[in-house]
Amino acid sequence: MNCTNNHYLPDLLTEKFEQFLHTHDGSKPFYVQMNTPLPKSASEWDGTTRQGATMYTMPEFQLRPAVANFSDKFPGRKKEMAMIQALDDQVNRIITALKNKGALDNTIVVFVSDNGAQSLISDPTRTNYGSNAPLRMFKRTLFEGGVRTLAFINSPLLKRRGVMTNQLFHISDWLPTLYEAAGGDLAHLGDISGLSHWKSLVNGETSGPRNELVINIDLVANQYALIKEYPYNVLYKMIGGNVFNNSYTGWERTIGTSAADEMRTPTPASIVCNTPGNVAPSAVNLCEPWIADCLFDLTNDPCETTNLAAKLPDILEDFQSQVAAYMLSVLPYNLSDYIYDDKSNPALHWNGWWVPWLDPVPVLQSPACAPFNPTSAS
Repeated sequence: MNCTNNHYLPDLLTEKFEQFLHTHDGSKPFYVQMNTPLPKSASEWDGTTRQGATMYTMPEFQLRPAVANFSDKFPGRKKEMAMIQALDDQVNRIITALKNKGALDNTIVVFVSDNGAQSLISDPTRTNYGSNAPLRMFKRTLFEGGVRTLAFINSPLLKRRGVMTNQLFHISDWLPTLYEAAGGDLAHLGDISGLSHWKSLVNGETSGPRNELVINIDLVANQYALIKEYPYNVLYKMIGGNVFNNSYTGWERTIGTSAADEMRTPTPASIVCNTPGNVAPSAVNLCEPWIADCLFDLTNDPCETTNLAAKLPDILEDFQSQVAAYMLSVLPYNLSDYIYDDKSNPALHWNGWWVPWLDPVPVLQSPACAPFNPTSAS
């Protein structure tokens, strides 16, 4: 632990990547998955209890003009912006390391998120909350604010640059997509649910091989959502079951913004829609999935403002039949089949540290050592 004390974790992870690349045999291929904690709404641990639910960033990022000039009325937003500045630096260092190694011209770089942001309504204790505006709801829900994320892929192997694609893409699709990109035979992967999008990405196409995406079917939590493509390239989505506390399914305007000042710079990838903003749903867009399944046209209404369940009963029934068929193949889940080991709980052991608790010595007491110096990786 001595090597990481007082050392910013994102910097430590980036330094390890720089160290790996610096010593890597350039004639051999490599795959690196960098799971950065930035940006994140989280909590700090003082050895006894959870303190002030926030993830801190280094002072240098909070002093950047883009952050320092933001209103002090919203300290949580400033912390989140500082972490985004730190993320930008992290990505820049990764790209710079690839350039210095001479590997960038033969590398595929993918930037992707796993879910929507934790918002202020979803957990008021977290001061560095995120924003999913103008999308509906937030992390841990199956609305677009919880599951729709941005991603980009950069490589000299792509024939067209600057293309925005609307194709359905599931996280399981990355394995066959990158496997094919590396020259692998997809038949070797066997029967998997992921689909390769490599050909459509290389050619800059706006549609891909996937026309259906199961967001989730959770029989324990009783929640499910499915997206399907219908004629004329229209994407519909059905969502049902429990949501949050089964009392709210609205939108949140980003703290510090207003209808007159959105504080956004539109890009071709921006989502533009008429969301009510910081209000609960009205009769027009009422959706209570715990009472009845909801249906949305994501192509023309990505912010899920209009529930079409009553207007399009045939499409809704088609979705319900599809989900029912999937449910028949869901493996049984029984909590009694799983043995809980309280040693895995950092609140009870390891002084609050998340550690590989099954290791003979989960928390290493190593001698002091100097962290890797990233300047030597150039």
